[in-house]
Amino acid sequence: NPPFGATFTYFLAEKLRSEKEERHKTEKALREKNADVPFPGWEQLHAEAEETAPQVLLLVRDEAGKAVRWLTGPVEAGVHRVSWDLRLAPVDPIDLSQPTTVEVWELPPHGPLAAPGTYSVTLYLQSAAGLAEVGAAQSFTVKPLSTIGLETDFNVTTTFQQRAGDLLRRVAGANVELSRAEERLKNIRAALVATPQADASLFTTVGTLVSQLAALARQLRGDEARANLDEAMTPSIRGRVQRLMAGHWQTRQPPTATQRDSLAQAEREFGEFQQAFVKWLNEALVPLEAHIETLGAPWTPGRQLPL
Repeated sequence: NPPFGATFTYFLAEKLRSEKEERHKTEKALREKNADVPFPGWEQLHAEAEETAPQVLLLVRDEAGKAVRWLTGPVEAGVHRVSWDLRLAPVDPIDLSQPTTVEVWELPPHGPLAAPGTYSVTLYLQSAAGLAEVGAAQSFTVKPLSTIGLETDFNVTTTFQQRAGDLLRRVAGANVELSRAEERLKNIRAALVATPQADASLFTTVGTLVSQLAALARQLRGDEARANLDEAMTPSIRGRVQRLMAGHWQTRQPPTATQRDSLAQAEREFGEFQQAFVKWLNEALVPLEAHIETLGAPWTPGRQLPL
């Protein structure tokens, strides 16, 4: 079966080549003629090392011209087809690592479904010269399923899902920064043992900061100790947002009153958490890192470079 969604077809007369590939092509032609191959020069080699690989990009816009989603396509010569899954852009934190295994039930990062309506797609080629638009934008229509009532207001659903998606983006980002802060404290604790000038009060300070950060983590992620014992507990901020995503991102039906209330509560709680976490970073962790720098402590990740 073809991929779900809107499928776009484009043709490339030639493969998109990087500057290095173009140089190799030219040098190959010279070798075939038994001609000398000149040294390209250091500036050229530096440019090739810093160059981003060429890309084919397709930009989907809504009827108002607002960008909705970037898609990537093959750069080889020939006819290619790229499908848009009719979803908005994912909001998960960027992770360039490749998982060793992927379970069959695991879905790649994805956003909520786009509302039915008129959209357009534009083809772009990205190279060392920049991003160039190719051809004219092509329009297409996303239609609702016939099982959805005519009275359904898709804009209400889309607005709610985008609001939930923005909160998920911020919550996921805060969770990553929380993990980094935990690692920073672990490294600081190890560095104190290797710092003769560190006195006993510093070890106590680090312990206090660990407890403060753990309390913030419970607010964002939930109480792991209670969860491990299957004890009932109040939903965490992240838990509320994840349940909203799981229960509403696969539909175009309007949100329920419970879902609206849950989102509003998660937004309030996250605002309080964010304020407390940023204050803790700026007034507790960063000053501690600056202090151990004055003591000549070994380098720890996340510490600001001294001027």
